[in-house]
Amino acid sequence: MLAQTGEDTLAPGLTRLADDLTTGRWHTRYAELLTLDTIDVGYRLLVSDL
Repeated sequence: MLAQTGEDTLAPGLTRLADDLTTGRWHTRYAELLTLDTIDVGYRLLVSDL
């Protein structure tokens, strides 16, 4: 099974991210992330040859 996300699904979030980056809102909200050496956000890639 292959999971895909269409451009229409991503567009609103990417627009908000672009606005947050342009206005500095992202940095205000998440500045502490920039101080971390590593971060585990829980993403995993599983590959199977079934």
